[in-house]
Amino acid sequence: MANGHKHVIQFYGLTKPQDGEKYSLVLEYADGGTLRDYLRNDAITFEWKHQLKFAKEIASAILWLHDDRGIVHGDLHPNNILIHKDTTKVSDFGRSFEKEKDCYNKGVLGVIPYMDPRTFNQETTYKINEKCDIYSLGVLFWELTSRSSPFNYETREDHISLMLDILSGLREESIPITNVKFVELYQKCWKFESDKRPEIRQVNSELNSIDSVDNNIASTFYSNINEKIENEDSDLSNCEEDCDINKYYELN
Repeated sequence: MANGHKHVIQFYGLTKPQDGEKYSLVLEYADGGTLRDYLRNDAITFEWKHQLKFAKEIASAILWLHDDRGIVHGDLHPNNILIHKDTTKVSDFGRSFEKEKDCYNKGVLGVIPYMDPRTFNQETTYKINEKCDIYSLGVLFWELTSRSSPFNYETREDHISLMLDILSGLREESIPITNVKFVELYQKCWKFESDKRPEIRQVNSELNSIDSVDNNIASTFYSNINEKIENEDSDLSNCEEDCDINKYYELN
């Protein structure tokens, strides 16, 4: 399933020790660890051209999964993206499924900041689809420019309140000295309504139109307030108070 694209980790086979009961996957070796560790390493210089390069690589892998293989990854976050020879490799397909199959939210499963917010509401059945990957891409793109955990998730403990805030429209603020077209793209990717998020082909097309040399810095930076001003996601209030999230969560 995962073979065939240079930015998807390659699957070589299965192995099982003679005295063991469990099989192990044999995968391509990635010498640089996870994207998460790469981004947090201050000793690594990570300029705009590298940020855009990684974004293009990850998006091209998702394009191949969605359009060529008909697969939704379902669990995109920086620990599931590996680095090998300064390129990215999308990995960990434990929650992947075929696009045509029905897959619905059953508990809050995943890493909260990268999850489609509509899956948080367990009072409403929501069909998980490829637009969930698009939401995750939006957060990942922001993280490529910030090199930080969204909402300080890695150190915070109040996960329930964070889910409620994200449901209410909370998004991270853009990082100064960021290409304005890139900011506009990831803000479209993380919209609440899935049909307002771009298709993966559009994401790739817009990434390819962005200049990797000129940062094209915006004079007015975007913030999470912009999302609320647009009034495009006004129906968020329908799920802010009605769902008892405390009753339904299982976090990784």
